[in-house]
Formats: sequence, structure tokens, C-alpha cells
Amino acid sequence: MGPVTTGWRVLSIDHRDPVAPFEEIVRLIDAAGTATAAAYSRSDVIEALNEHQPAAVAVASGQLVGAAVARVAGRDAHLLALALHPHWRNKGIGSALLREIDQEVIHHGAHRLLALVEPGQVGEVAFAHQGFTRLDGLHLYFRAASMVPEELAVVERYGGHFPPSGLWEAMKGFSSTKELLERRIVAPLSHVELADRIGLRPPSAVMLFGPPGTGKTSFARAIASRLSWAFVELHPSLLGQGTQAAATLRDALADLGRVDHLVCFIDEADEIASARAARPESQPIVNELLKAIPVFKSRPGRLMIMATNSIAAIDPAMLRPGRFDLIIPVGAPDTGGRAELATELLPACDPEDVAVRTEGFTPADFALAAQRAAQLAFERALAGGDQEVTASDSIDAVTVTKPSVNREAAGAFALEAESFARL
Repeated sequence: MGPVTTGWRVLSIDHRDPVAPFEEIVRLIDAAGTATAAAYSRSDVIEALNEHQPAAVAVASGQLVGAAVARVAGRDAHLLALALHPHWRNKGIGSALLREIDQEVIHHGAHRLLALVEPGQVGEVAFAHQGFTRLDGLHLYFRAASMVPEELAVVERYGGHFPPSGLWEAMKGFSSTKELLERRIVAPLSHVELADRIGLRPPSAVMLFGPPGTGKTSFARAIASRLSWAFVELHPSLLGQGTQAAATLRDALADLGRVDHLVCFIDEADEIASARAARPESQPIVNELLKAIPVFKSRPGRLMIMATNSIAAIDPAMLRPGRFDLIIPVGAPDTGGRAELATELLPACDPEDVAVRTEGFTPADFALAAQRAAQLAFERALAGGDQEVTASDSIDAVTVTKPSVNREAAGAFALEAESFARL
């Protein structure tokens, strides 16, 4: 539309009119290049129009040259858009549209009209002319929703969820492992633009291995919590056998591969990815994994974590570069980690002394020892004695608790870590 000198008029939208200019309003907003409310988008405008929310237009020579759309919520009305055609600005149309929309929102029961405006935005002068009060010092905070409804439906179909916040901080006794996972996994995925600028590719597939009870599953869930991503666990036992398992896995990974910001976790990886030479029946699902993992990795914003107690049992093809970006050993807490767990779970004791006594202990072992110490104190209290858990109770409990990771298992893990780790 070129420059026009004829007059214009402002009209409210009659939603009962079968030819109400909804599409023209949206086109005008696109052409104007502005939607007054910084917190809203054109889809919000379309939804408001379909719901018969207040709207007004400016017409000149039969053509739409201005539009205003609002949404009423209780006693407040929020201006979603104030759009003016580029050739019809500075003619008083914005002020006239605001006067008209003011009357419309009153009819809808609103007591206040609110608008979020970026400095210098087209139409800003109209607000001053129409007596709007500007509140300085306010800040608009926004973030995109974690995922769209279709993605959430996929996550829920596979039993997934958003882990609660704080799981990362709750991982006690693994300071060195946490520091490694933070540097190599969490940080690159949290700062993708910086990583991309430097040339660092954030990991998209990770294998965790180590003795039972060392927190591999907890770490996978804690990583999802730390990233505020959805978490889905695919259980090998539910996939079936042979070609059926391969097909089930292929379909699941294809579905989950369309979900942004997702951690897909597969525990007991040796059950579905064991060496084909040793277990020929695993060939269909191993073949499927070899094809599916690169596809899953092809889109950013998702992370596959697999975990196993026996990395040596995994098919060698799975461990070659190109499948898993990182292969990370997760062992029992070191001396410092054991002292940290002792401080939290066995506070009556000297943590350094307990750390020396508990080589091979996992957090679950410490929790068991704490309960045994409490049981000793409880029985003493029932007999009329001291009701506090003492250092002696704690040491006695530690003495009768066997470590989950014995010396033999720790030695085997150390050899596997040397042979298989890729950090």
C-alpha cells in the first residue's frame, strides 16, 4: 500500500460478523513488524480473536491500516497488540484505537488496561496521549516452556518425568565424579552457544560404568535435574527379546529423538548391548543400537546415558568413537567422599576415622550403617538408657556393615577404568 491522504475511521470488531477481518489483522501485525506487548506473540492474538476478546480496527478507503487486540483476565485487560501500517503512523490512529479498545474492555468487565511496551516502539506516544501511567524500573522475565504439549505426551507415554530440582546437590560423597560430570557434560550442555563458538561439541551420548551401588542411575537422574530436562528410562526388561526388542527400541528412540531437552537413560546396558560373539541372540538389538544411537545424536538438545556394571561385556562396536562421546568410570566414594558421607549420616563420629574404616562403602552402605546405629540407640533407650546415637554405636554399626565394593571388585574396576575410560 502506498501513501494515502484520505481519511480513516476506527471500528470495534463485531465477532458475529461472518467476514470479521481476523486474517487481515494478523497480516497487518506481520506487516507492521510490531506487537505492543513484549510478552505476547501473534499466536496469542489469533487465540484472543477466536475467543471473541476485545478488538478494534482502523480502516481507510476500505483497507485495514491499524488494529488493537486485548485479552481480559478478571479486573485487568492486557493489550496484546497495537499495530499500525507504516504509511499511516503519526496520524492519531494509535490514540483512537486505544480509546476504542478502552471502551471494549470496560464492556467486558475490566477495570484496568495494561500494556508492555519496548522503548521507542511504534505506538508508544499514543499511550502517553491517552493518559497511561508509565512504571519505570520494572523488568519482564520470561522463558520458554520446557517443551510443547506434543513432546510432553511422548515423555509421559514412556513413563518419563521432570526430576525435581536439587538432585544434583543431594549427590553426596562423589565430589570428584560430580566435578568431572559437571565439566564434561553439564557445562557444555548448559552453555551451548559458547561451546559452539569455541568449537566444542557438547556430548549427546555417554556411557557410565562401575560396580553396583555407585550411583550411576542417580547421577543420570541428577544430570536431568541439573539441566531442567525431562528424564525417560527405557528398561531393557520391557523391550522383549530378539527382533521384537530391536523393533521396540527403534520405535522408542525414534519417538524420543523428536523431544528437545531430554535425557534418555538405559540401565543394565550389558543386557541389550552385550558382545555378539559371546551372546549371538543379542545381535538384532545390538545392530539396532549401532544404527539408532547416531540418529538420536544427530539433533542437539538431547542426551543418551547408558550404564553398566560390566563394561567389558559390552559389544566392542558400541564402544568405538562415534557412538559414545564419553565413557566415564563411576567408582565407590574416595576418602574425601566417605568423610563427607560420615559427616552427614554418622555425625557422632570423627569423619576422618570413619573414612579410614569404610573403604568400598557406597552411600547406601552408609545409610544402612546409620540405621543400624540408630537401632542400637533405640534399643538402649527402650531399656531406660541414653537416647542419643553415640560414636560407639556408629563405629559398631560400621564394623558389621560389609562394603558393596570389596577389594576384588575395586581392583577389577580400576583395570576396566584404565582400559575403557574415554574422558
